[in-house]
Amino acid sequence: MIRKKFQNVVAKYHTLCDNTTSNSSPLLCFVDDAYFCLCDINNTAQCFLYNKKFDQCKQCLAQGQCIKGDIDTPSDYLCLCPRCHFGSKCQHNTELFSFNLDSLLSPDLLSSSLVKAKLSLSMYIIVPTVLLIYGTISNLLSLVTFRQPRTGLNGAGHYFLAGTIFSQVSLFCLLSKILHIIINMRGLFIQPIVNTVLCKILPFLLSSSNRIGYWLIVFVSIERIYVTIYPTKRWLQKPKIAKTIITLITIFTCASHVHELVKYNIVDDPKYTANGKWCVTQLSRSLQIYNQTNTMIHYLTPFLVNLICTIVLLILIARTRANADKNKSRWKIFQEQFKKKKEMFIPSMIHVINALPHLIISFSLICSDLDKKWQRYMLITSYFAAYVPQCLSFHLYVQPSKLFLREFHATKMWKTLSGSRRTMN
Repeated sequence: MIRKKFQNVVAKYHTLCDNTTSNSSPLLCFVDDAYFCLCDINNTAQCFLYNKKFDQCKQCLAQGQCIKGDIDTPSDYLCLCPRCHFGSKCQHNTELFSFNLDSLLSPDLLSSSLVKAKLSLSMYIIVPTVLLIYGTISNLLSLVTFRQPRTGLNGAGHYFLAGTIFSQVSLFCLLSKILHIIINMRGLFIQPIVNTVLCKILPFLLSSSNRIGYWLIVFVSIERIYVTIYPTKRWLQKPKIAKTIITLITIFTCASHVHELVKYNIVDDPKYTANGKWCVTQLSRSLQIYNQTNTMIHYLTPFLVNLICTIVLLILIARTRANADKNKSRWKIFQEQFKKKKEMFIPSMIHVINALPHLIISFSLICSDLDKKWQRYMLITSYFAAYVPQCLSFHLYVQPSKLFLREFHATKMWKTLSGSRRTMN
């Protein structure tokens, strides 16, 4: 009965091929639930039994539609990606704050031009290596300074000490992540479990350590406003309070990024190389919204608080001195106080200025396919530039402060370095 019903339906399909009864363009082919039909030169439908499962596959991520080609060729498939996703498996996401290093670096590292691929490989290894080497020296100098007893009398010294440690972690993870991307794309991992662990833990450590550093600078700015408003009070300056805040920041930031440990996974991609793989996230829509919201909170909140604190601090100090000295203009007083108390402004100002390009570019390229090279290179440049403050801790935290610089000069490291310099001269 069912077969007879289908035969009756197919008998009417000849009219679909007859373009003389319609003003529309003639059909070449069409399908239904059971048949695949071709329109021949006589405007007659030639129909064959057709199983849709032969054209379906499960290679695509982000709910992309997968269309299978040759059944015997694993790499012969096509992914129709949803909006804001691209890549051979729809693995790259260009929604707000969803850009990652894999999507930014892969077009250069997998370029068909051997010269371009080798040059890109060298550049993407050299840049984070230089940042790590310079940052290690700077962070080591900062670390020995903030280990001095007098730097720990106030909360700021503890924030800077913790910030120095997390800066070093983030720089190490940045280089490790890029090396992991390169090795992963070339399918050089022997142990899949090692590859999976690195895929999960490196993005988590990179995100967490970087954003903990943002929050620590925020509390340095808040403490300095507190000191300016209440010069005789010490509650917020107490080391115990600072240590508690550092612990809470670390727990809060790590907890808010736990989903990265769970949702980052390794997927094969036969489109590029026989053994090539991607380290990607597979998030549900609700978790994707959470991830974007979480990233915005960790980026925008420290940025805005640092900006507000810097402006308020400048106004408070200038106003205080203006009331004490009526003979000078407010602008003159502002300049004098900025030079005199530059250690109070420089860290937060540098972090604000440094974060601004990445924020602007990320907002302007939301859901862009990054089909233009300059868009991708702008994102790569702003991404690496965001790590510059992490390798300048000594210049940002120690050198501008007379107290911290004096404590550094009291360390054994400084005495050893200055003694070696005198010997060489």
